[in-house]
Amino acid sequence: MSYYSDENVKTKILDPRIYVPNSRAVFDLDLSESAYMPNLKLGFVGVTSSAAATYARGVGAASIIKSARLLDGKVVLSQLNEAQFYKAFQNQNKKNAEAEVKTSNFDMSSNGRTINGVDNKVARIAVEGLANINQIDNETTPTNLATLDLRDYFPILNSMPMLPTKIFPNLRVELTLNAALANQVISIVTAGTVIETVRPILIADCLINEDTVDKMMKRMPKSVVYHEVEHDQFVIPQAAAGLATGDATVQQVDIQLNGYNNKILDELLIVKEIGNAALEVDGNNVLGNGKWSSQACYEQKIQYRVNGRNVLPGEGIVGDNERMGYLVDTYGDCCGYPGSNAYQYNALNLTQEGVAGSGQQDYIGVYLGKFINNLQINYSRVNVTEASGKRATNALLIGHTYGRVRKQFNLLDNNMYVIDYMQM
Repeated sequence: MSYYSDENVKTKILDPRIYVPNSRAVFDLDLSESAYMPNLKLGFVGVTSSAAATYARGVGAASIIKSARLLDGKVVLSQLNEAQFYKAFQNQNKKNAEAEVKTSNFDMSSNGRTINGVDNKVARIAVEGLANINQIDNETTPTNLATLDLRDYFPILNSMPMLPTKIFPNLRVELTLNAALANQVISIVTAGTVIETVRPILIADCLINEDTVDKMMKRMPKSVVYHEVEHDQFVIPQAAAGLATGDATVQQVDIQLNGYNNKILDELLIVKEIGNAALEVDGNNVLGNGKWSSQACYEQKIQYRVNGRNVLPGEGIVGDNERMGYLVDTYGDCCGYPGSNAYQYNALNLTQEGVAGSGQQDYIGVYLGKFINNLQINYSRVNVTEASGKRATNALLIGHTYGRVRKQFNLLDNNMYVIDYMQM
C-alpha cells in the first residue's frame, strides 16, 4: 500500500504563529497530526516592491532569508546560518537546463543561460521572477513569489523517513528575514523604493493514519547518519594602499578555522563576499548577482592544512580551471558561463553581461573527509592597480565557509533521542 494515497496523506498549509515583516517568521507543527513528511516547503516567499524589479539573480527570492532553524522544543534539529550565500551556490549547483527551466521558476532566481539567436551571446533568455507592487491576490500587477524546499536548509530531513509527533512533539520552523533595500534582495537600489516581505506559508504533507505511522515507526532505523551544513567565516583584508600604476603584489592570508574542530568534516565550500556591496552597483542597478556573488580574484592560490599536514599536492589549487574542476568533483554539476569564475574577464563578445558578470561565481570546493583537530587555510591573491571597476582582488572580502559535518541521530527507548557529532 502506498503511503502517498488519499487514505494516508493530506497536505496542510500553515500560517506563521509569529510574523514580523522584514524581520522573522515562526511556524509551529502541532500535535494534531500523527506525523509530518520530511518534504516541508515554504510558499509565498518574496517581497512586494514599489518599483518593479527582478529578484537577486543568483539567490532569487531566498535573498530575504538570513537564517533558518528547525527545532523540537529547545532542541535544534538542524539550522543554516548566512543562508543566502549557500542558497545562491545551491541554485547554480545544477545542470544548466535544470536551473533554467525548472528550479529558477521555483526560487525566482535567474540561473541557467542560453545562446541568444540574435547576437549569438550567452544570456538569460527565460522569463525572470519579478517583485512587483501588489500582493498575489491583485490581478493587475501581482508580485512573483517563490516556493522553497526546506530540505535545502535542513539536511536532516533528507535522511528521515518521517517526523512522528510521538518523537518530535514540539516541531517549529524559525526564519530570520532581512529585506533591506541595501541588501540587494532585488536588482535595483533606487532611493525611495519600498520593499516589504510577503507573509509566507509552510506547506506540510501529513500522515493522518495512526496505524500506518505506528508501522513505519517500527521500521524506522535506530540510528541515522547525515551531514549538517555548518558555517564559519574569515576575513581577507583590503590591499595595502599606495600601489603604483602597474604594480602587482602577492597578498598572503593564513586562516585558522576553529568552527569545525572535533568534528568529521567532509566537503568544504568557500564563498567570498565583497565587503562593500556598493561596489556591485552601477547607478541604481545591481550588477549581475550583486552582493550574493562569490568574488574571483587575480591569480589565487589555496592550500588546506588539516592536523598539521597539507591536503593538496604542491601549492594547492592554482588557476581558474583547476578551481572549477575541484568544485565540480566535490559538489557535482554547476551552471557556469564564460568568465563566471575568472577575474575581470572581458566576455563582451561571449555574454550579454560582459565584464559586469565575470568572476561572480568563483566558489571554491574541496573534499577533506577527516576528523578535525586543527584546520588552516593558506590563501593568496595578487593585488593589482586598475583604472576602474570594483577591483575585487584588492577589496576586503568576507570568506564564508560551509562545511558538511557528520552527525548522528540515535533513537532511544520511550521515543527519546539524542543528536551527536560523529567522532571517528
